[in-house]
Parts: sequence; structure tokens; C-alpha cells
Amino acid sequence: HARAIRRPASPLARQSQLMSRDFDLVVYGATGDAGRVVCHHLANKQRGEPIRWAVAGRNRSKLDALVAKLGGTSTPSVVIAESGDAASLLRMAQSTAVVLTTAGPYLKLGEPVVAACIEVGTHYADITGEVHWVAEMEKKYGGRAAERRVCLASFCGYDCIPDEVSLFAARSALQLPPNRKELLSVESVISGSADGADGAPSGTMATMLACIGVSRISRFARGWAAYVGPAQLRPALRSLLSSAAIGWSPQVGSFTMCHFMAWCNVPIIHKAYGADGPLRFQDRMALPFKPVWWNLWHLLPILAIYATVSAVLPLVFLLASLPPARKYAENCLASYSYGGNAKASFFVKTRARAGHLSAHVTFSCPGDPGIYATALMAAETSLAMVAASKGETLQAGFTTPVAALGQALVEQLTAAGCKLEATVDGTPDKKTD
Repeated sequence: HARAIRRPASPLARQSQLMSRDFDLVVYGATGDAGRVVCHHLANKQRGEPIRWAVAGRNRSKLDALVAKLGGTSTPSVVIAESGDAASLLRMAQSTAVVLTTAGPYLKLGEPVVAACIEVGTHYADITGEVHWVAEMEKKYGGRAAERRVCLASFCGYDCIPDEVSLFAARSALQLPPNRKELLSVESVISGSADGADGAPSGTMATMLACIGVSRISRFARGWAAYVGPAQLRPALRSLLSSAAIGWSPQVGSFTMCHFMAWCNVPIIHKAYGADGPLRFQDRMALPFKPVWWNLWHLLPILAIYATVSAVLPLVFLLASLPPARKYAENCLASYSYGGNAKASFFVKTRARAGHLSAHVTFSCPGDPGIYATALMAAETSLAMVAASKGETLQAGFTTPVAALGQALVEQLTAAGCKLEATVDGTPDKKTD
């Protein structure tokens, strides 16, 4: 007998299905470092009528303890699910319109959540920076996601909302239509000011550890190239090499160094915006202290940093390739926790040139990039996705936050305390038919 073909629901029927579910949003991995801050933000800083939401993970006692500490005006429910139990993930995904997963490394824990969301037609968001993993997921599930009209928005945190939002604002300020093909040259410089102790997210360090090794690096490189695509591979590689070099930035009046997340931001920006023309993108970082003549406007400390990294990196690679050392590092990371720094802040200055016009964009966000700011951006992206899902306006398939939400995400972030300013100078090019 011929197998019956299940046709996708109409947009109106699908909208009704999502709105009839128990929750608008489920935060999976809620008891992790980033997950806890996401939940605190949702419990205390929603604007307007609170959404129906839940925290999810495998340990009920930890989830109950988290809920008890949240306070605020929006108390979540508790859902039990874990990556090794496909049935529990399906139940979780079936109960909500949007799943935000903060459980990484995604190369290890992410695929079952992606598969469950696509299977039951639930929109998905994450805070991964693992470009190669996203490429693998898109290759495996992209067709099914488009068929089911499921939006899967990766990179919903520091990797790479600040750069993507800034370039979106630059293109809007320059009034570039999507089909405009002129050269777009972009320099993005991040800097920050911290107040109090800082640290590094354990998930990010675990992801970096998981990429060390000959076979792992080979897999990363293949996935990186696949994500960018053949047309943008060479331009993206040029942008990455350009970002890696020490360079003077007139935006901050000092020498700048490679942004430590350039390996992630460059391919994302090229895939999102490179199709519009031969994009040149430099992802750079300024040092968090004043440039003065006696440090040659940051040149001397940057040279010292590059020399140190060049000396230490091969040793780290060698040690991490040894099973005992890798196991020891994994055990240390398993017991390490960093809850973020709400008192810190960072800003990104972007200069984008198209023809004779230049746009100058400044994006700023409260909190340290790795945890607090990432949690804020992920929570607000998820809230915007919940709102968009009610009108069935989300882009289907694997995408990025700005590509999925556009101006709605800009408005969501600025209402939450982020700032975005854009100005334009220069003389417009003459239009030709």
C-alpha cells in the first residue's frame, strides 16, 4: 500500500496549534551558567503581559531549587527532559511554541533537541558558537525544517547578535536594498568596561576543548567551509586573515587585535550579508584601557599578547591531545561555574562603507559578553520569536536571529536596555539604470 503523505498544516492551523500548547517558551538546560541567568531575566524583566514558560532539564530537584530562587512576577513551570531520552525531548517540544536551549557543547548535546523540535513543529533557538555543528545540522535537517515551517535560530547570544544587529542597522542607515551589489567594507571593533570580577563561560571552554585534535580540527574546518558556502568561502577567508592582523582603527584611535570570536562571527556575517555583494569584514577588538604614547597606542601590549599566544597555543594543543590531560581538563570544567557579571558592559563600534557613503554604528549591551549579555540577548530573541510565532512570520529553516526577526529583534533588544545608534556621512552615488 502507498504510504500516506502528511501534508503540512496551513499557516492559520499551525498558528492555532502553537498557541494552544501549554507554554509559549521552554528554556532547556536551565540550571547551567547561562540558563540560570536567562531564567532570572525572564522571571524579572519581561515587559507587558508575561508569557507562559517553563524551565527544563534532567534534575527535578535542581530545577525546583532554581524556580524557588528566581522571584519576580513570572514563575515558570518545570519540565523534565534530557538529551539521552528522545521521548522526553519530544514531550518537551510538543508542549511549547519555542524552545531555547542553553545546554552545550552543542556538538555533543544539541542534535536531539533540534530533531525533536523539527519533528513536532516547534521553533528553536540556541546560544551556540559552533558554526561547524550548525552546518552539519542544516545539511541533515534543513529540508525537513523548511517542509515543517520550523525556524531554527542559532547564535542568539554574544556569537553573533552584536555584529549582526550592527550590520543590519548599517545597511538600513545606508538604505541598501537586498539586491544591491556594491562593495560593502565593514570594520567592527569591540571594547568593554568591567566592574568587579570577570570569568569565562564553562560551556565556551568545553566547546574549545572539544575542537582540539587533528580529526576535530579537520571536522571544524569542513563544517566552517560548508556553512559559509562555495561562493563566500574565499571572501570569508580573506576577512578572517584580515581580522587576525594587527591594525590601526580610527574608530577607537588605537591599534586593535583580532577579536577572539572572529572565527565564529566572520562566517556568520558572510553568510547573512555576503550574498548582497563582495563583503569585506574585519572583526577586531580594542584593549580595555586607555591608549597612550608610551604604549604606542596599544601596539606594544598587543604585540606582547600575540607573542604569548603564539608560544602557549602549541603547548595547549599538545596537552589537550593527550587523553589524561584532556580528561583532567574535562573534570575541571565539569566542576567550574561562572554566573556572569551584571555590572560589566561592552560596546561594538562598526563602520560600514558602500560606495561614497559610510555608516557609523554603535551597539552597547549591559553585562559581560559570555554570560549576562548572552543571556539577555537570548532571552529577548526568544521572546521576539514567541511574538512572531503568533503571526507565523518567522523565517523557516536554519537561520540567524536578525535574519529571522529583523527590526522586531532590534526593538526587543533596545527595550531591554541595549543601545543602537547609527549615523551616515558622505555623498550618495549617482543612481544609474
